[in-house]
Amino acid sequence: MANRPNLLTHLFGHDLMRRPLFLTGFMATGKSTVGRLVAEHAGVPFVDLDDLVEARAGRTVRQLFAERGEPAFRALEREALQTLLAARDREPLVVALGGGALLDRGLRIEALTGTTLVALTASPGEIVRRLQAQEGEQEKRPLLADADPVARVSELLATRQAGYQEAHGSVATDGRSREDIAAQVLALWRRNAVVVAAGSASYTVLIGEHLVESELPGLLGKPSGALLVSDTTVEPLHGGPALAALSGLRGKSTEVLLAPGEQHKTLDGLRPIFQGAAALGLDRQGVLIGLGGGVVTDMTGFAAATWMRGVRWIGVPTTLLSMVDASVGGKTAVDFHEAKNAIGAFWQPSGVICDVSVLKTETERAFRGALSEVIKTALIGDPELLSLIEQRREALLRRDGDILSEVVLRSVRVKARIVSLDEREQGLRATLNLGHTIGHALESAGGYTALTHGEAVALGLVAALRLGERLGHTPAALTERVTGLLADLELPHRLERGALERASSLLRLDKKRARDAVKFVFAHDVGRVDTASVPLSQLAQWTPELADPPR
Repeated sequence: MANRPNLLTHLFGHDLMRRPLFLTGFMATGKSTVGRLVAEHAGVPFVDLDDLVEARAGRTVRQLFAERGEPAFRALEREALQTLLAARDREPLVVALGGGALLDRGLRIEALTGTTLVALTASPGEIVRRLQAQEGEQEKRPLLADADPVARVSELLATRQAGYQEAHGSVATDGRSREDIAAQVLALWRRNAVVVAAGSASYTVLIGEHLVESELPGLLGKPSGALLVSDTTVEPLHGGPALAALSGLRGKSTEVLLAPGEQHKTLDGLRPIFQGAAALGLDRQGVLIGLGGGVVTDMTGFAAATWMRGVRWIGVPTTLLSMVDASVGGKTAVDFHEAKNAIGAFWQPSGVICDVSVLKTETERAFRGALSEVIKTALIGDPELLSLIEQRREALLRRDGDILSEVVLRSVRVKARIVSLDEREQGLRATLNLGHTIGHALESAGGYTALTHGEAVALGLVAALRLGERLGHTPAALTERVTGLLADLELPHRLERGALERASSLLRLDKKRARDAVKFVFAHDVGRVDTASVPLSQLAQWTPELADPPR
């Protein structure tokens, strides 16, 4: 061991990963073998979950299955796993999970939120070969007892496939040395990534500095063609690395530049994208890349959802707002007259790169406005993020790379968890609209030019908190804290009656409207929000009354 090169030092320098590494995958894919090797190289503890269960129960896994049945074993396994998850912030470690440990999706989402989860894979034939090569090993596997091994493995793999796909990455192990596998696992552990869990459509959001040129080629893969969509402001500033990545493709590639601004986010605005795809001959194996702010990524995603009835797309957001909001969740749309995002589709990207180094060129107004979305996200699900903004405000406004990476990471993590649990906005995901009902109406009432989206959300947050106070949901101290922070960030925080009156007439266009009511989001505390149905007539009546007194 003394003469073996240290993989962790080679890959990371001396930066140990803060989050624990969990290895998942089917039996005999090498989780324990590779896990021990990775832990050895990293100099961190290794835990085999099956060993932990056996030690606690005083029984082998086979005995537990035979004496108590699979449900009892799963309960013990879940208890042991929750103990590890509860201690995940104490020290880095490597954990090899049982093949069925994360069958419960809620538990899997919890693991994705707080760990780096890597799935090891192998073909059914290779799995059986490995088991047969280990004398007595097949008899130790209760789920393979009294069954044709290859057929049984294939059956179980099919039922668990979606679960294994919800991970930070997967590593194929057939025909590879354990050193090679360990090196790839370590590389995945190093990435500053958040997973949006959506079964076979799961993807990662990569966050850091100077990532596009190094990460985009891997996300592109080997498409038949690639269309870069950007706008005339962003492409001259940040198009170089993306175009360099496209130059290495075998398939044809080109770019389309859109006019910047929300006013161009329309059905007519999509035409250049479709024309570019047609001219390129882009087929279903092609890919679109959206390089720009939320307008560009929304339009690129919607074009991808509808071109050839659906092609891959990759998001490369270049504004703080698009990184913390539009980058996650696959909500793609264009505006239709006064109705914001009225025409769209849910269409997940195949990957997202949040390169915070590009934020240096964002305008001060746009950057500050985006902080309202960060505050909203903190209110929904991360009290530490709100404290971080308050305590590190100066560094954040200087656009320090480390603090930006942390803010984007935390924001994306909150949204990814919610989207993973509610991809189509059937319930929990609606909480992400905190501040948006009245905020969108204010934005629309100003013709999408008087206020930026972030400024409209800032005012929408104040309105939502004040309405929450009126209806007994929100404590006054929370309203004061958020309003004060918005003021410190030099964001709009005073509500004018005239603007609210104009906005109130547009509330009927809100996408969350159901007949004569709208699902409104109320904040009870930092990290504790819920929704309640509010009649549109009452909301329209109350909205102007939320205004500040005239000066």
